Amino acid sequence: MSATPRDGTPVILWIEDPEAPPSYPVTIGAWTPDAEVRASYWRVFAVEYGATAYFDPHIRGWKPLPHHSDA
Repeated sequence: MSATPRDGTPVILWIEDPEAPPSYPVTIGAWTPDAEVRASYWRVFAVEYGATAYFDPHIRGWKPLPHHSDA
C-alpha cells in the first residue's frame, strides 16, 4: 500500500473487512487527512451509506482510475 497515492487522488480500492463487509468490495476511495482527529484514512464512497472510513489493514489492493479520453 506504500505506493498508493496519499494526495487525495481517487483510486479503485479492494476492501476486506470481516467486521463490516462493504456491499461492493471494489469501490472508489481517496486518502483523507482529518486535522480534527489528527488521523488519516481511506474515505470510501458508497451509494447506500455515504462516505465510510477504512484504514490500510482493510485495503488489499488498489489501482488507478481509468483515464478518460475525449477522442
